[in-house]
Amino acid sequence: MPDYEKMYFQLFRATERAISILIEAQRACEEDYLADASPRLVELPRPKPEDAGRE
Repeated sequence: MPDYEKMYFQLFRATERAISILIEAQRACEEDYLADASPRLVELPRPKPEDAGRE
């Protein structure tokens, strides 16, 4: 008979490692994003009056 407790804890530990890897990657990306000191502003073109109401 399979040892369900052993399998449960094996899966639980693997899940915890996977979550930790994802959290670490997210934090690293957030730090990279916040470290970029040059915010880029993009001016969007204004819609033409004749385009109003077309959607």
